[in-house]
Amino acid sequence: MTNGKRILLVDDDTALRDSLVEQLRLHEEFNAIPCPTGAEALDVARNAHFDLILLDIGLPDFDGREVCR
Repeated sequence: MTNGKRILLVDDDTALRDSLVEQLRLHEEFNAIPCPTGAEALDVARNAHFDLILLDIGLPDFDGREVCR
């Protein structure tokens, strides 16, 4: 899907991240993009527009608040 609101979902918990992405993708108005680390999220967010970023605070490589800044 390419037409929905783009959501970057950043969480290191694989099961939670996959479950949230799956649930969001059930709705045609959302296009959820998963990221497991802060570094990957920064790289992806710098190169694409997102309507919303859901960001875990406790990432293994960054504090989520630093990624947000």
